[in-house]
Amino acid sequence: MSEVRNNQDEERVKEEHDEVVNNAEDKENLESSDENSKLETEAVVDSKTESDVETGKEEIAALRRKAEERDSFLDQLLRTRAEFENYQKRVRKENESSTQYAIQNLVLDFLPELDNFDRALKLADSSKNFDKFVEGIKLIEGQLFKVLAKYGVKPIETVGKAFDPNLHEAVMEEENNELPHHTIIDELQGGFLLKERVIRPSKVKVSRRTIDEDDVKETENVQNDSD
Repeated sequence: MSEVRNNQDEERVKEEHDEVVNNAEDKENLESSDENSKLETEAVVDSKTESDVETGKEEIAALRRKAEERDSFLDQLLRTRAEFENYQKRVRKENESSTQYAIQNLVLDFLPELDNFDRALKLADSSKNFDKFVEGIKLIEGQLFKVLAKYGVKPIETVGKAFDPNLHEAVMEEENNELPHHTIIDELQGGFLLKERVIRPSKVKVSRRTIDEDDVKETENVQNDSD
């Protein structure tokens, strides 16, 4: 009986020993598994960190490129603006110069005619020939009109023309039943056109009818019938 008990005790001890061994192995396996999981987790974290770093570097590089492009565009804009301002100043200066000397050629063309006037006056003083003097003045007048025509200036036609308020200024009226109403019968001051623009209207005297034209025609018809 003592042997049976000893056998039982030995079996129990063996079972306890096996259980301890199994527990130790399980613990070791568990610890190994935990270590592997930890390593895997650290590897994943390291991988993500490296990816984030690379992404950050790329974003920074992209931002730097955009900043360089912005600076380049800004520099071009400032250069263009400066060039445009210089162009405006140059054009303004040229316009001012052109305005100041716009009539230079006209004056140069008129100077010979002024010289002719001076010679005509001296000739009149020395010769006392009035007819010669008048002839010289008329010649100079014709030359002056030629100079004006060269620059697109021409006189406005007046005498015998119908009054036109766009071209003429009526300063006097004269009764005249032989001409249509408001026909120009005299020019008191010449007017001029520059191209198609009136730069000075003509001052004129115009006719004023006191008899209606229909009455005149009827009177003429009666006289013709009586004849």
